[in-house]
Amino acid sequence: MVQEKTRHSVNRDWAERLGCKISDMTTPNLIVKQHSESLKEYHGIYCFYNGTTCVISAPPKYVSRINTALSECRPEEAFDVELLTDAIDSDNYQIIGPAFQGYVDASSFMEQKTHEVVELVTEHQLALLQELRLSCSETEWKHSDIDFQRRPIIARFCDEKIVTAGSWRVESSGIISVGIISHPNYRGNGHAKAVVSALTSKGLKTGATMHYQTLKSNTSSVAIAHSLGYKELAHTIAIRL
Repeated sequence: MVQEKTRHSVNRDWAERLGCKISDMTTPNLIVKQHSESLKEYHGIYCFYNGTTCVISAPPKYVSRINTALSECRPEEAFDVELLTDAIDSDNYQIIGPAFQGYVDASSFMEQKTHEVVELVTEHQLALLQELRLSCSETEWKHSDIDFQRRPIIARFCDEKIVTAGSWRVESSGIISVGIISHPNYRGNGHAKAVVSALTSKGLKTGATMHYQTLKSNTSSVAIAHSLGYKELAHTIAIRL
């Protein structure tokens, strides 16, 4: 189990992101609210549920109609794609989720020991990373959140090419979010787990809490997270309008 201070850090991170109080994260409640500063550019509905509280964040024009549609719902009932899409009364949307929001700290991490990963530093290595990018879809690359200008970037090689690469983004709260991508022809062979493990180990040494997000429908990705000790402390649904 993750430590209580880790749960508090996670609650604080989500409270800041959603524009709520930390106490809202631990009190059974359904909160429908206008997008906070961090979400104001998002044209869609964002729904968060942590097993206790459900927060639905929306552009101003949708807040009232969602409130009305879900007024009789308990928090666990409101976290429902069909109810949310019925409430916005639109046929033009894209559903992203439900998404797994996993976290691990030093007390719960189960490291996979491996020496077969490399931290990319040279121009030649970054050129090989570009080849990996071209082997995947733009959506997959975007979701990996790898930035050629941001370090670290950790990779695994096979057949003289990069078959999996990962990096991280440090949130304003100090929590570190891991991103990962694998070559379509080399998936399911443990490469992604090795890279995520190496990134997680490196991040935990800084004292940070590590975050791993993936679609719950991506069962192999969720399995990697669970195998390394990541605990699902929340799940989300994004409805892009």
